[in-house]
Amino acid sequence: MRWLFLVVLLLSIGAGPCKAESSMLSTDKAAHFGIAFIATETGYGIGRKLKLGKVESWLISALAVNALGVVKETAIDKNPDSKDILANVAGSVSAGIFVWTFDF
Repeated sequence: MRWLFLVVLLLSIGAGPCKAESSMLSTDKAAHFGIAFIATETGYGIGRKLKLGKVESWLISALAVNALGVVKETAIDKNPDSKDILANVAGSVSAGIFVWTFDF
């Protein structure tokens, strides 16, 4: 059942029509989501290897990933986009849901 949930979730991420002028926008947000998801999962794995609890590992990882995302948007880009930050947060939260759903 868990694998069915994962397959449906992954297939639904790319679903839906995309207008030509907004394809770059949706690709950028998907990239922010995916990178935040992977980075949060990586930090979670490192935290678990260091014998931290599940919640501690995810929380530290998610906070670090999102803090770096905010720094990138405000200091480096000089043009912060709140939707990029929201996509980062969504990726980190989804990583937490993934961890607890599949009991890693």
